[in-house]
Amino acid sequence: MGDKKTLSIAVLGLGRFGKYTARELFENGADLLIADNDEEVINQMAEIAEIAVTCDLSDPEAIEKLGLGNMDIVIVCMGSNLDSSIMCTQIAKEQGVHKVIAKAGSERMGKVLKKLGADEIVYPEKTMAHLTVTKIMGR
Repeated sequence: MGDKKTLSIAVLGLGRFGKYTARELFENGADLLIADNDEEVINQMAEIAEIAVTCDLSDPEAIEKLGLGNMDIVIVCMGSNLDSSIMCTQIAKEQGVHKVIAKAGSERMGKVLKKLGADEIVYPEKTMAHLTVTKIMGR
């Protein structure tokens, strides 16, 4: 059937979760756009991304300029910053991104992001706790 298309994925917010996610995606062959408000972090991570941008992820104009509409998937990784997560999720959906995955720091935040159009909500700490307990309990 031919080669699988390389996915173009934006990772917005490069805290611990964002960094791990971006590295995993890079190692699995994705074309990455990374964005964070910390220039130092962007400089550290730039080698793994096609596009690396320092930008205020709570500023709608800055987010709109990222061109998220060209991405197959956008992953919003600011689990503790509701304003930035809302802005990024909403703009990604407005620009026609097919799949937006958002990290949420709480159930309430997850519900808000889901209402704004996030296709999938991830709770990394909750997921890891479940996996750890499952492994310990042998289930």
